[in-house]
Amino acid sequence: MNIHPNDPAPRGPQERRYDIDIFCDFDGTISPVDIGFGLFDRYGRQEPWNTMAEDGRIPIREYWRAMIAHLEQPLTGDVVDAFIRELPFDPGISGLLEFAQGEGIGFTVVSDGLDLYIERYLKLHGVACANIVCNRAVLDGDEVRSISFPHAAEGCMCPSAVCKRNVILVRARPHARIVYIGDGVTDYCPAQYADIIFAKGRLAAYCNANRLPHYPFKTMADVERQLRLLLERRRIRPRHQAALLRKSAWEEE
Repeated sequence: MNIHPNDPAPRGPQERRYDIDIFCDFDGTISPVDIGFGLFDRYGRQEPWNTMAEDGRIPIREYWRAMIAHLEQPLTGDVVDAFIRELPFDPGISGLLEFAQGEGIGFTVVSDGLDLYIERYLKLHGVACANIVCNRAVLDGDEVRSISFPHAAEGCMCPSAVCKRNVILVRARPHARIVYIGDGVTDYCPAQYADIIFAKGRLAAYCNANRLPHYPFKTMADVERQLRLLLERRRIRPRHQAALLRKSAWEEE
């Protein structure tokens, strides 16, 4: 895309010659706290399975099954609703979604958490997001009995039951510039496939250690503000290494 320095800045998706797709983690990113960890920590037992999963001694799906098996009281919709009402909310997500919609930017929540609390948390705060990719709680009446993993990938070595890399590869529009927003260990792999990375927490430390260019952020409003600047300055460009990784992944399928 060749633009003369004196050309006026693009004003919207009609004047932009490429698509942009955002993929955003949920726990610790959209939600300021890790709801999944807190939920099972309060109503069940995290250890030793949490440490074993973090150390790679058990696969993440085994961790999730252990969380359900060791609940100390039934996990129902009412219990989840009462829990999430106590939690903080980052209102910047509403502005970011509104901005993305106005600019024709795709937005997908991609999480290794559960639909049971993600959808309820967003609804509680009036946040409408049609594209949510996550693990699914299997209910018996109103009680969680097990978890299904519709977005798992056999052979995936990442500590996530949702293969976030594959979600990006399958759901991003052809030749779109990919933006990834995250904070934790399950975001290490998918961030490498993104052209623009917004990182905090352990993901930011990983990016620094591996020389992955990224924008630090604290709130979703920080992300929206930086994205607006990048669009105004025409700085959302393909990242060469990410493009090569995406190409290689497609060729291996």
